[in-house]
Amino acid sequence: MLTKLVAAFNLAMSLGAFYMGISMLPVMGVFVEFPPEWVGVMPFTSWSALAIYGMLVFGIGNAVATVCGFTRQARTCFVATISLGILLSLSAALPIVLLGDWYLPLVFFFFLSFIQIGLGLYGVFKKFRTGSQASKGILNQ
Repeated sequence: MLTKLVAAFNLAMSLGAFYMGISMLPVMGVFVEFPPEWVGVMPFTSWSALAIYGMLVFGIGNAVATVCGFTRQARTCFVATISLGILLSLSAALPIVLLGDWYLPLVFFFFLSFIQIGLGLYGVFKKFRTGSQASKGILNQ
């Protein structure tokens, strides 16, 4: 049950990454102009490059973690979830470190990354504890 919950969360994260990436690609609305103060400081110079990075890393990464979760590869699912949560947290911290400014969407990304890390850690420790208790029961028989 926990593995399916984590896989469903990863699916939502994957769909969200693709949705945001696709909304950034046409360079419309709030994504018309890349902030000039970011050019030369941030690793991206356009919204399109940032969108492709987000879709490749977080869209496909979370999709792979989702498939692992639904195919009962629990350990792989939980480790991938922790890794992607840490990567999202570091990616959200990058503008704070490089630009010295907080932006409102970063709070949401930190919130999602902490949920993702927490779910992954809970899954790893619950599976590890359950697995070790099961092996003790077998040895005591």
